[in-house]
Amino acid sequence: MMISSAPGPTGDIESSAYDAVIVGGGPVGLATAIELGARRLSVLLVEREDGMVRYPTAESVDAASMELLRRWAIADAVERSGFPADAPRDISFVSSMTTFELARFTRPANADRRETTRGLSPEGGVWWPKFWFDPALRARAAAESTVDLRYQWACAGFEDFADGVTVRLSSAEHGHRTVRARYLVACDGAASPIRKALGIESLRESADARARWQGAFVRLPGLRRRIPHAPAVQYYLLNPRRMIFGSLDGHDLWRVTYPLADGENPGADETRASITAALRCGVEAVEILDARAWNGDAVVAASFRSGHVLLAGDAAHRMWPSGGHGMNTGLGDVANLGWKLEAVLRGWAPDALLDSYTDERRPHAERMVRRAWHNYRADNAILPDPTLDDPAETEARALAGKRIADTRAGEWRSLGAQLGIDYAHSQLIVADDTPATENDPERYVPSARPGRRAPHARLADRRSVLDLFRGRFTLLHFETAADGDPLAQAFRDRGIPLDLEWAGADDVRGLYDCALALIRPDGIVAWRGPNAPADPGALVDQVTGRTGGGDHAPRADR
Repeated sequence: MMISSAPGPTGDIESSAYDAVIVGGGPVGLATAIELGARRLSVLLVEREDGMVRYPTAESVDAASMELLRRWAIADAVERSGFPADAPRDISFVSSMTTFELARFTRPANADRRETTRGLSPEGGVWWPKFWFDPALRARAAAESTVDLRYQWACAGFEDFADGVTVRLSSAEHGHRTVRARYLVACDGAASPIRKALGIESLRESADARARWQGAFVRLPGLRRRIPHAPAVQYYLLNPRRMIFGSLDGHDLWRVTYPLADGENPGADETRASITAALRCGVEAVEILDARAWNGDAVVAASFRSGHVLLAGDAAHRMWPSGGHGMNTGLGDVANLGWKLEAVLRGWAPDALLDSYTDERRPHAERMVRRAWHNYRADNAILPDPTLDDPAETEARALAGKRIADTRAGEWRSLGAQLGIDYAHSQLIVADDTPATENDPERYVPSARPGRRAPHARLADRRSVLDLFRGRFTLLHFETAADGDPLAQAFRDRGIPLDLEWAGADDVRGLYDCALALIRPDGIVAWRGPNAPADPGALVDQVTGRTGGGDHAPRADR
């Protein structure tokens, strides 16, 4: 059986004006369409390809991304995807596919995803191959009445003017169209023609961060029955050459990747031969469905914005897939950007608010790029060693397993990197006098310090406090004596949507350590305090970018 996703919708473009045009129909582009459509903004998404997933990548969806999908009411769709919900997401390091396992990092199945966060989130990381993840996002975007999805349409160019952008589009079937938009969001991948047209420089983490790998989408009938190893979603082979086998359907479909030597340019036959040698099987057992070389890198764009054009996902940052941070960082871009675009388009924040997108997201992207680069280098340090396949070399395998456990476990212990978002440096955040918490990429310590992700806790009705956040500013009340009315009135005076929520459960109040907390539309704590601020209007103006932060800005009393 062959698995493939259906093509995306095409057809002519019927409107000539939108709030936003999104170029790129991958997960980040589709997520942007969902976020803006949920805010009732008019959106056109164009994608040059037909939307079918022919070479699946980016299976790992982390806890922070799942929280965003939870707000969009599609997180549970992972349990109905084609990947077995009860399949363990273990990572196995083996001397070869037919000999010995050296180390294993156990991870729960998708059905038990919340075990990965140990009560620190209402969600958890999952394995969601693109066969099913992209269609789930596409269906959710298509459900928004203000979103138009058009596949097999390419962006042929654009011009940025004082009041918006003009985007030139082309289709082999429908010809050429020109549309106007207030903003253009480039989700057009690592090569990003839009970023290049803008002249935005990409800054590399290290001169040796770039390398070439070969990838292949393959069918390997009966592989799981022919190997001695317990089930896993990924097998890392050392012999005969370093190679990674990633499960795509829990059965016979796999993605195989391996590093290429200088001057090595394998075709389909050479790729099949390498995989056959790794499996020590007959060549007829390896069916190549797609194969391509790709370049890993560690780069971040110098800016995520130029005029009315904004970069998101791989167009803004490209990182090694080690750790699965690439797409997830892109989904974090969407959460940060979506509410800011709405604020500017609705007129309750100035265009300058969008400058904070780079200010907040770029440092976070740099951290993720460095972490992925660290993971990649740690993996590169584990070299092929044929002696590990010798049954007599028990001690050598034990030493190799210990080294793998000591140096590679961190890649799959990344809750701090996932949930430890910190925008405390941002001018949109009203600082208080509490000390900064440790930024440990492996260990997440919940904190409601302004600038941090609002932490999860259970309300009296057992819902997560995060379920109170519906994509608008939210004022949480933890004590009945706290008077939030002046702050709420300041929002109303400026025409800014605000939700008022009671969250007085002891566990929640103790975690947030305040009487009132203002949560941004992207789930970040903007301010907290014992009562309404002395100047509510000044606070609202700061958190919405109507005035800059700095020494003159209001501070929360503690």
